Order: sequence, then C-alpha cells, then structure tokens
Amino acid sequence: MNNLKIFFVLIFTFNMSAAPEGAFNTLMVKAKDVNAYVDYMKSNTGPFEAIGADMAGVCVTRSGNDYKGQMFVWNAFPSVEKALAASDLYDPMNTSDDFNKLRKVMYSATFKPVKDFDLKPGSERLWRLKINNLPAYVKKVTQLEKAINDAGHEMRIGVFTPIAGGKEETGMYHVRAISNSAAESGAVLDDYYDGAAWGRIWQESLKYVDEVVTDTMEKCEIIYTAD
Repeated sequence: MNNLKIFFVLIFTFNMSAAPEGAFNTLMVKAKDVNAYVDYMKSNTGPFEAIGADMAGVCVTRSGNDYKGQMFVWNAFPSVEKALAASDLYDPMNTSDDFNKLRKVMYSATFKPVKDFDLKPGSERLWRLKINNLPAYVKKVTQLEKAINDAGHEMRIGVFTPIAGGKEETGMYHVRAISNSAAESGAVLDDYYDGAAWGRIWQESLKYVDEVVTDTMEKCEIIYTAD
C-alpha cells in the first residue's frame, strides 16, 4: 500500500497539465569501450527506427562515476504513450550478440520532463534529488535559468520525473544543468563561487530539496534523428 501511495504522489504532486510534451526512454549501460559502442550505434540505427524514436543520443559520465564505462542511451518521443509503446517494439535486454559484446545493460527507465527546456545536449551536470515540493522547485529553477542566462551564460535546466524507474530511480527527480561545453559549465561555477547575484536563487531552491542522492558530470550528444 505504501508503494502505491508513493507512485501516486510522484505522478500527481505536479500539475501535469502544465508539463511540457514528450518523454524519454533511457538504457543505463556499462560499456566495454565507450567510443566503439557509440560508433556502432551511429552506424546501426535500426533499433531507433524500429521503436519510432524522434531522436536518440548518449550521455557518458565523465565525473562521479560509479563504474568504468558508465553511460546511458536515450530515445526521445512525443508522448509518454509513444515511449511506453516502444517497449513492445524492441527489447534492449534481448538483442544481438554485436550489442552484447559492446556493453552490459544495467537497467532502463522512462522519464517525463516537468519543466520546459531546449533539447540541446552538451556538458551536463546531473543531480538525482529527493524534492519535497516539485511545483515550487520547478518555478524556482526556471527563475534561476533565466538569471544565469541574463548574466551572460548559456545554460539550459531540465527537471524530469521517472516512470517505472525501479529501485535506482523511484522517489527522486533528475535535474540537469546543461552548457555547450565543459569549459562553459566551469565558467558558470566560477561565477557562482565569485558571488554572482543569481546564486541566491540557487540557495533558495535548496529548501525544496530533501536529499542529493548523486551528483555527476556527463558529456551528452545526439546520435540519431528521424527523417
């Protein structure tokens, strides 16, 4: 019963009528050779086409790794309906030997964005957070995003809620701060530590955060776009 309550809290604590369209399927993997795996997927787009993904990409963990070869593959869809339907069209746990030689599947999860953001991958700091007031948090980081960009940076902040995330994702949200390069991510942090005025908004947002579960840096890119 408690698990059922948690599920409904995650789904309905945010005004879903205000949420942006779209959803993402993610496959967390341990790559034996990250570059070889990414190159193989770029040359073998059949799985992305089969599931009807609008776009696909990868995020490779650069800092804060739990293991060597930590990364994930993401597929973008226009709706949760399309994202969940994709699981009937392709099973990444039961695929070709060519894929299995390149990576080990850790787990998969679907994510719904709950804040508007521009899908333009780059250098991405990912926090997995336990949040006590999602609408208030989203409002605050929306203000933060504008203030950072008004200060001369180019940053995109996304907030995502998991769907069927299992023990690895249930009960927390993904928050991504995305810059065009690692150097630009560092410049934003330098500005913060130098006492930028927008830092107060970041500090105010933390009252809606009960726990920071993980904090990593990732390099993300698009590897497939539907015709």
